[in-house]
Amino acid sequence: ACDDNAFFHAHRGAQLLAQGQTEAAAVSLEKALLINPDLPGAQLDFAQALAQIGLKGSARAILSKVLQRPDIQPDLKNQLAKAQLEQAQPNWQWQALAQTAYGHESNLNSATYTDTLTLYLSNGPVTLGLTDNAKPVAGGAFKSSVALQGTLRGAGLQELSVNAAINNKSGAASIGGNNRTAEGALKYSLPVAAGNASGVWQLAVGGTQFWLASQTAYTDQGVQLKFNWDSLGAACKAAPSIGAVDQKFPQATTLNGTYTYARMDWVCRTSKNQETHVALGAGQDKAQDANRPGGNRARADLMLRHEQFVQMPQMPIIGNLSGQLTAWLRHASSKDKLAYSELLGELKSNTQRSDFGLGYWFPVSKQWSAGLNIETTSQRSNNTLFNLKNSAVYAGIRWAQE
Repeated sequence: ACDDNAFFHAHRGAQLLAQGQTEAAAVSLEKALLINPDLPGAQLDFAQALAQIGLKGSARAILSKVLQRPDIQPDLKNQLAKAQLEQAQPNWQWQALAQTAYGHESNLNSATYTDTLTLYLSNGPVTLGLTDNAKPVAGGAFKSSVALQGTLRGAGLQELSVNAAINNKSGAASIGGNNRTAEGALKYSLPVAAGNASGVWQLAVGGTQFWLASQTAYTDQGVQLKFNWDSLGAACKAAPSIGAVDQKFPQATTLNGTYTYARMDWVCRTSKNQETHVALGAGQDKAQDANRPGGNRARADLMLRHEQFVQMPQMPIIGNLSGQLTAWLRHASSKDKLAYSELLGELKSNTQRSDFGLGYWFPVSKQWSAGLNIETTSQRSNNTLFNLKNSAVYAGIRWAQE
């Protein structure tokens, strides 16, 4: 009988919220409002629970609905309106991160991992051996990165965020391994609250530029539309999206293409100390030049990332090494529609790439941490030009400001 009683679920949710069991409280309060959407106390408790578990957009949307009620007490309405006004004032919040590390890679110059290449000439196939300077070269290098994120909450429920990052690898100039990447994005978010469709719409525009040594080797500009579902009671939150990216290769313009895609992300959080992110995406990379090697290209991506706080025992001299363990895996496939080159016969490239990494970082002070990253890359293709292997180990320090 209690399961059909809105007051029971509202009271239970309030008790759980007072005890700090926020997610369980949100589930009970949502049940109460599904039975009786007009319980003002449950609405306020639900908004508080949503805010505490990070769904601030939905919390603000519910609070706005409560303020529109004709039966709300004047004193309470004034307090809520004042709090909402303070939250609504345009206010930039900034986060910054800087990191540097030194390590070793087995293929610093990203060379093709093959010894020979077979060309199909008019007088028959010819096998050529690659010179030593075209083969993988191992060595050490420095990696550094700087990232900045700013968030502005507007007078309504909107949110605007700016992201910028620069990554640099240096110390490998003699073998062509120096490179630099700059990325930037602008995102506009609008929360909506409509029963099971509650969530946040997000429109993002951004771009990337990649330099190899001092020359620009690649640029892109893209747009993405995503909906982040705020589904309560579920271990995983879903976020479908669609987008398009315009890709340019200034030193080889026939490679230019436009990639359109659909993608689904799931973020699963079973506790405060661990989170898993899974993403599946697929689309078509359409050639902008009819003479592009391989023509149009079908692409698919799988990404898996898991983060977990690991509690380590206290060690003599060294101290506490408890920190954040991160594991990530990405697998991408690409299939050409046309033959890549007449010199390679009727070969249509089919390429599979897998990247795997482990990182462990532990704090040494409030803003500083030290850690280690291990990464491996394996790319296999029926087109030997695209075969690639690389292993890397980097140790470094990180500074973060929130």
